[in-house]
Amino acid sequence: VDLKMSEVTFQGEGIRNRKGNGQSHASLIHAEKREVKRAVTYSDSNHLSVICQAHGSVWPSVFPYCLLNTLIALAVWMLKDKDIIDLTFKPLGHKFMAMMVSFLLIGRAQIIYSRFMEARAHLSNAYKSCRELIQHMAVLTMEDKSEGAKQWRQNVAYRTILLLRVTMAAIEFKSSGKKPWEVPEMNEEERKEIAKVMLLADKDETTEEHVSRWAHGCRELSDEAYRAPIVLAYDLRREILITRLGGVLEKPFRHVNEELKMLDMVTAFLKAFHGLKKLITTPFPFPLVQMARTFLFFWVFTLPFALCSNAKELPGVLLSIFFITYGFVGLEYVSMELDDPFGDDPNDFDDLGMAEMVFEDIYITLYKLDGETSAQQLRQRISGYVDDEKV
Repeated sequence: VDLKMSEVTFQGEGIRNRKGNGQSHASLIHAEKREVKRAVTYSDSNHLSVICQAHGSVWPSVFPYCLLNTLIALAVWMLKDKDIIDLTFKPLGHKFMAMMVSFLLIGRAQIIYSRFMEARAHLSNAYKSCRELIQHMAVLTMEDKSEGAKQWRQNVAYRTILLLRVTMAAIEFKSSGKKPWEVPEMNEEERKEIAKVMLLADKDETTEEHVSRWAHGCRELSDEAYRAPIVLAYDLRREILITRLGGVLEKPFRHVNEELKMLDMVTAFLKAFHGLKKLITTPFPFPLVQMARTFLFFWVFTLPFALCSNAKELPGVLLSIFFITYGFVGLEYVSMELDDPFGDDPNDFDDLGMAEMVFEDIYITLYKLDGETSAQQLRQRISGYVDDEKV
């Protein structure tokens, strides 16, 4: 692959390659294959645009409920108006129930939003830890320009990228169902190494020759998905301390605290990962969801029977019921949307897109210290980017 760093322009909308005569453009193939998530953007000062925007809105999901409840109200009104049957009742009970429904919905939405922002904070800490690790590695060893030092820095950077990429795949496993150790950035050798320590044995392997014999219980694929980043974190820590074996750095670390500082970055990353794992594996308590959903739908779909009892004008009743339904059911759908922010929904985090920006920052750090060759070699080691002849 003959692609120089200077020939790639990074822009806010993505990555654009400036093509030259006879040059390979391998480094962008994977970026083109991956469907870029369309972010939910809006102009806060444009009220009409905010109200009418469909992308990222709960309108498509809530509108059928609004229409159904409006039709129920119309039917109840017509039956009463034509003296066929009066299905209405006094709204006093609904007034008291509205307080309970509001409390359950708003309380649930507040908790979900807090979890949403906590997840975003953990993601930020994970990205920060990777950037800080590589930059600290660079400045702490910048006096050593030997080939061994350059290769070690490249190896640490490579392990950092793999750890971050596999972590992004792990937190999206619930939505994607894809094994984290099968990400395209990981080469076949790395996949085999990490598969050896997964407790789910392949069909061709016996229990005696696989680590699954050490399991304390029945493990599922989701358990192994969250185990993969922990295994790769160990590999990264081992790579950092491999300098103690000698023959790597001509100018070793001046103090043990410098190595500990780098290891602290890995620890901070794992702390962020475990925070994300906690949120993913600890769903909102089911009894509260069940109670809120039961009260909500009973109250909303009996609302036409209460409002039609004393109403004088049909259009006002229908309009009120339509927007009350949108408000209450819509709030529940907002909670559902934010409850799992790792996936492909419009309001989910673009965690992989943000991780790829970290990859680019790592390339740049390596480029500034060890030059273009080392940065390009690292870029080519990310095996999700194959050369043109294999596409």
